Amino acid sequence: MDAMLPQFIDKGRFPVVFTTEQLLAQEEVRFTRRTYEEGACIFLAEERHRCTYHVVSGLVRLYLTSRDGIVKTLFYHAEGTQFGFQGFKRDRLTRSTAEAATDCEVLAIDFEDLLVLCNRNTDYYLAYIEYLFAIMNSQTEEIASLAFQTGVRRLAELLYALARSGGPVIPYSIDELAEIIGAHRNTVSNSLAHLRKRGLVAGGPRPIAVADVEGLRRYLDEA
Repeated sequence: MDAMLPQFIDKGRFPVVFTTEQLLAQEEVRFTRRTYEEGACIFLAEERHRCTYHVVSGLVRLYLTSRDGIVKTLFYHAEGTQFGFQGFKRDRLTRSTAEAATDCEVLAIDFEDLLVLCNRNTDYYLAYIEYLFAIMNSQTEEIASLAFQTGVRRLAELLYALARSGGPVIPYSIDELAEIIGAHRNTVSNSLAHLRKRGLVAGGPRPIAVADVEGLRRYLDEA
């Protein structure tokens, strides 16, 4: 998990709503402290869910699953950040599934208590709006990337970012790479074969290694 792509982790990318210390200092806010083991489900997509969560420790993954079973990772929510904003909706319906990517601890806040907090502290309302707009903009960019780029280019960009941040050995399986870029595993397999023929990727199916980082960068410049 240490090599997780920075663009998939909300911490450091988006404005902070409040820190754990600031939240704990709000005497009028009731919350439930919960712990989850790695892989545990926090909530499912399309369920009515009252809580918003603040991550005290660990990582939480949000993802979507298409009708034909393709999984697309949206974000990894890290320590000191929030997820699950369905409390601001009238129907309270979730859009994605949340699971513990590592062992984690969270604070669950009922939407009514969250609204009390925001009504008494308008700065938090503004912080939430800024945070949600930042996420929406990021997702719009991701949608554009999925629409305009081929599977092989999306995979090449992912491999290049991973190699730059964590070294040439890629710590993910074909299925995990497919989840990150939102594609079938066959698309990833075919794309890896294409990049392997060009001498840019070696190994597989696991571990996969970027054989020529600069060559991969040039490939992206030319594509």
